[in-house]
Amino acid sequence: VAGPIVTAKTFLPQLVREVKIEEVPFKVAIRYFVMGYIKKVIISDNISPIVDLIFKNPENYGTTASWLAATLFIVQIYCDFSGYSDMAFGSALLLGYELPENFRMPLAGVNFTDFWRRWHISLSGWLKEYLYIGLGGSRVGYFRHKFNLFFTMLLAGLWHGASWNFVIWGGIQGVILAAESAYGKWKESKGIVKENPFYLKGIYMFLTLSFFTLIGTLFRSENMEQEWKMLHNMIFHFSTTGLRPYMVKIGSVVILTLIIGHIFGYFIFEKNKNFKIPVILEYGTYVFLVLFISLFTNDNDPPFIYFQF
Repeated sequence: VAGPIVTAKTFLPQLVREVKIEEVPFKVAIRYFVMGYIKKVIISDNISPIVDLIFKNPENYGTTASWLAATLFIVQIYCDFSGYSDMAFGSALLLGYELPENFRMPLAGVNFTDFWRRWHISLSGWLKEYLYIGLGGSRVGYFRHKFNLFFTMLLAGLWHGASWNFVIWGGIQGVILAAESAYGKWKESKGIVKENPFYLKGIYMFLTLSFFTLIGTLFRSENMEQEWKMLHNMIFHFSTTGLRPYMVKIGSVVILTLIIGHIFGYFIFEKNKNFKIPVILEYGTYVFLVLFISLFTNDNDPPFIYFQF
């Protein structure tokens, strides 16, 4: 359930394939496992107490603390979930199996459509193949196509839990995807196909992530009462009430580390897919990240978030 979700036609043939020890990509496997460990144990687990504290009693906090908690929750669930996927991918490689890619720098998405092509890719693919296409996909009329997008995301929200939080969260995602699809069709009809400059992509990334963070409170809140309090704080309660120095310190280090990682990842792996990192530099970076972020490590050891779904 937590993924990566693997189809039988992809995985079953690997069970009968003979794997020689010299064919196992140990370097790649270790890279994925170490990065997954850093994401989960070093980053996600260390910001979990801040997120839990603020979401548990939102009435005690103002705008700054509430936005920090909402932002850190997105970082938490991303590092928790992608960290789990990376460790699963690395472990499978060591055993001679190859799992599908499940995350591709989703926080760098320039819109929601781009975001969902990068986030939980195996689930998105499953929903597309067995639900979206089953409804007719894009091979239907204009409005039916938009409904298919909306309904698929609505059920994706319901899949996470039978509560209004998840239903509304999925519905909002569906409305946005349908609107982006309509806008894309309009641009296509007007012949607008030019590539956006880098600075404009940066603005789109920021706006996409900001709105995803805002509606992400629905995903974290335990009920709608808690959700309304969080939204009120984030939009109307302009103050730094409840914000503590340690929250700012941990939050700043984690967010800055993630931003730098995404920038390097974007230019190195998306713009130059054949780029090779020297072994000493790569593993030296792993050691540095572990030592640097471990300065803020605590004894908190929460389970993987997606194990509850």
